[in-house]
Amino acid sequence: MELNDLIIFKTVVDEGSITKASKELGYVQPNISQRIKKLEQELEAPLLHRNYNGISLLPSGEILLEYANRILHLVDEAKREIKIGGETYRIGTSQTILSAYLKNRINEDFMKYQLIIDHSSQLQALLLQQKIDMIITYTNHASTELEEVFRTKLSMSLQKAKGKPVPDYEDAFFFVSHDPQCPFRMHTVAFMEEHGLSKRKLHQVDSYSLIRELVSQGKGLAFLPSNTVDVDTIDELSTADLPIYFYTNRASQKRVPNDIFERVF
Repeated sequence: MELNDLIIFKTVVDEGSITKASKELGYVQPNISQRIKKLEQELEAPLLHRNYNGISLLPSGEILLEYANRILHLVDEAKREIKIGGETYRIGTSQTILSAYLKNRINEDFMKYQLIIDHSSQLQALLLQQKIDMIITYTNHASTELEEVFRTKLSMSLQKAKGKPVPDYEDAFFFVSHDPQCPFRMHTVAFMEEHGLSKRKLHQVDSYSLIRELVSQGKGLAFLPSNTVDVDTIDELSTADLPIYFYTNRASQKRVPNDIFERVF
């Protein structure tokens, strides 16, 4: 059974006659009759009752019409999904890279992109499976299956509430992600060890936007991208640069959008 046979059958039913269906589809009537007969032979059941007024459905035809509608609907749905998938560029990244780097670069053409937020190891797995088209990450992945297509860096600094004095570090909470591979967390832990601060002051919050909000409210401190709004950088400390790596799958034939490549310092 061919998909086109179902289209012919449905058109005959919708139009109510083979003559009208032939005009709608641009086929000659004998061709349509032959395709309907082929369906009936394959299904071993009559589908249509033919009369001078056109056609009417027999019980087997009613069953086939129900399934034909489902199948053709699924085909249309698949075509739409394929079209969207072909036009959409899927990027996997972290919350901080999205907010501090990527957001402003895709803002003009946001609908062209599908964004997946996850840990670096999970994003790498998705890229290797070609379930996403690119990852933008702080992690330098050593894999022959991945291709580094760009590299830039992001400035990081310790942030406090805007307009507030620098608190005593021993009294302050430090907000971090629970991800042990997060460079902001690793930098925070190293900073606390260097200053002899208690790990009990380390507070895990798995939301970049919430961390930023808590800092802006004066609830504590956090190492964040230096361009973070609504907070102030503690100037007595030096900033640190985090490398950002852009990877694609070598097997992918999808064009890389160059508008997301822009150096940030």
